[in-house]
Amino acid sequence: MPEVTATCPHCQKRVKLKSEKMLGKKINCRNCESPFVLKADGPKKSKTSRKKPSADFESDFDDAYDSSQIRARRLRKRKGGSSTKSKPEESSSKKKSSKDGDPKLPLPLLIGGSVLGMCLMVGLAYFIFSKGSALNPGGAANDKAVVPAKFVKFEPEVGDFGCEYPEGWTEKSGGGQGGVQSWAKFISPDESTTISVRGNMTGSALGGAGLAMSQGAEDEIEPPVVDIHRLMEQKFSDDYPNYEEIGNFQLFKSKMGDTCSSIFTTKSFLGGKQKGLRVTFLTGRVQFNLICLCDEGLFDKMRPAFDQVVKTIHEK
Repeated sequence: MPEVTATCPHCQKRVKLKSEKMLGKKINCRNCESPFVLKADGPKKSKTSRKKPSADFESDFDDAYDSSQIRARRLRKRKGGSSTKSKPEESSSKKKSSKDGDPKLPLPLLIGGSVLGMCLMVGLAYFIFSKGSALNPGGAANDKAVVPAKFVKFEPEVGDFGCEYPEGWTEKSGGGQGGVQSWAKFISPDESTTISVRGNMTGSALGGAGLAMSQGAEDEIEPPVVDIHRLMEQKFSDDYPNYEEIGNFQLFKSKMGDTCSSIFTTKSFLGGKQKGLRVTFLTGRVQFNLICLCDEGLFDKMRPAFDQVVKTIHEK
């Protein structure tokens, strides 16, 4: 089919028609959107003289006369222009916001956090090893332990007993009135060693009954304090984890009268092994329990201080 072209009289835009049937129809120019009637341009050209259409030619004009499609093209053109214009800005803003949102901690904060973590670790290690014993029994804590050389008197205004305890140790006490039994606790400066004394009315009542039964007996029997000491063993085994007594008890005389003592082992709250001295005193009026406790490696060093308290304790 010979090539048929038409030219817009308003903008001189040339278009190629696919069919001669379109001649005489009124359309809107796709370039300037002005209405005009399609008229063929000049004489028809032969195939030999036919050239490729230039860049300003429209290759397909089937829907050029459709006004609804023209409006759609206008709308797409407007939307396309705004979207293509905004996309680069939008993408660049997204990149910028993603870069700004990266969680990057400042260098001083990172350094400060690292230093703080190291200080906490060092402090924890110092606490464990200075207290003693759970991870290093008989080690550095034992080497630094100060063996008490001087003692001071414990003579409360209200209470049933008095004694001597190491100078420089913390003293806590109470009871002795209102039906509350007297008690006292002495704590070493590093808190690794404690000496506790407490009255017990139950043991005193049992001991008094035992004394009455033993009076006038012809055969030699064990003093009542021995039975009380055995009875207290069960109580302390319930109070202390992994409580175990070493060897037999020792029976001797003190300022309180007949006295029993036993050496025992137990576990500390950190899991280390501790060693202690348990002593039972029995008078005609009151029964006392004394507990001396320290790290297992400190026991031999602290034993003279324990013995001094046992030696000087007396009823008031």
